[in-house]
Amino acid sequence: MKEIKRVSVTTQVVDSIRESIINGQFKIHEKLPSELKLCELLNVSRSTVREAMRSLQAEGYIEQIAGRGSFVRDNQKHDYNTIRNWFIESAPNLRDSTEVREAFEPLQARMAIQRGTVEELEELKRIHREFIRANKENNVSALASLDEQFHTQICIMAHNALLEKINMLSIMELRKYRLLSISVKKSSENTIIEHGLILKAIEEKDTNRVTTAMLAHLGSSMADINKVLIGQS
Repeated sequence: MKEIKRVSVTTQVVDSIRESIINGQFKIHEKLPSELKLCELLNVSRSTVREAMRSLQAEGYIEQIAGRGSFVRDNQKHDYNTIRNWFIESAPNLRDSTEVREAFEPLQARMAIQRGTVEELEELKRIHREFIRANKENNVSALASLDEQFHTQICIMAHNALLEKINMLSIMELRKYRLLSISVKKSSENTIIEHGLILKAIEEKDTNRVTTAMLAHLGSSMADINKVLIGQS
């Protein structure tokens, strides 16, 4: 794991541990190092580690068992009723997030066309290829992470500090949604197609098409949510 440089940012601790889970450094059902050991590995305080572990448990990456410690959860399978109940409870927030994303994500995609570098576009292509590979391997955790990376990379290509802040807030709101939505039937296959259309529009510098593709992608995500809510998935 990477040492944390800025101990006040708990998000960096969460990202570091999550990455170690996704890349297989910590295996499914494996016990994580103790709080004290994580403090030493990441060079952070115990309170920071505790907050990070609470976040990872909320996202579904780990399970904390009293008296035993923290263990990596199997995110490859999710009980449908658990998914549906979470979506029902979170529906208002998810709708709010989608409405905001419909405003800023097409904008940042257009700006990515205008401002993104060749190297940044290549990184977006790499992320898309990795998503396809993770789908073939049915790696749910990796799919959720790569979906986040795809949208974040577009934001990076826009080179706008305010959009980066908005995107970070959106990421925090959507992490558990991404993890659970990947478990919805055909969700990842649809995402491959939709991301591919967005990527192609960016590559061909077509601002009108990238706006349409991004809105269609976000609309598809909302449709998946509604299907789960009414029990059609």
